[in-house]
Amino acid sequence: MKRIWDETLTFLALCFLVAYSYPAFNQTISDSTNHYLGLVQWVCWFAFAVDLIYGIWKADNRKEYLKRHPLEIASVLLPFLRPLRLMRVISFGSLALQKVAIGRQFAITVKVAISALFISYVAAIQITISERSIEGSNIKTFSDGLWWAVTTVTTVGYGDRYPTTTEGKLLAVLLMITGISLVGVITASVAAWFVKMSQEDSKK
Repeated sequence: MKRIWDETLTFLALCFLVAYSYPAFNQTISDSTNHYLGLVQWVCWFAFAVDLIYGIWKADNRKEYLKRHPLEIASVLLPFLRPLRLMRVISFGSLALQKVAIGRQFAITVKVAISALFISYVAAIQITISERSIEGSNIKTFSDGLWWAVTTVTTVGYGDRYPTTTEGKLLAVLLMITGISLVGVITASVAAWFVKMSQEDSKK
């Protein structure tokens, strides 16, 4: 039963991602379409909220439960983070890589890299919706938003695309902090991988 519920939540997260992303690719949305997109998002939010409340209610240590489920809390409290429920799929994929002879270090690196790309996509959607209608903004299309998100999360920051709204700037701060953390993990994982290979070669 739990497996079916987890798969249902993953499916709902995917539905939310589609409904959430659509306005970034199409500026001219009819009222009826906008209504259905909103309905899908609210249904997903309700399911996530029920899952979180049930988990807290059933937990022996509720404080510990909250510490161990940050994505579930974020997906309920912050609307644009609801697609992060799909990070469960990334976790399952990483575990599979780890079990198949590819190695734990490589699996972690792949997981973090995919997470960075996924977070960049979500940020690109949000920044495009927030910025494109603002006069003087230079982020008008999804491709602009994606370019900004990738250069920000990788800490490159060319500066040719940048947010002008308060919401966009707050999103940029979160993406910068996330980018520094993710890039640090990837760098450390790759370095550890090379050190391990070097040590194995020296033993031969």
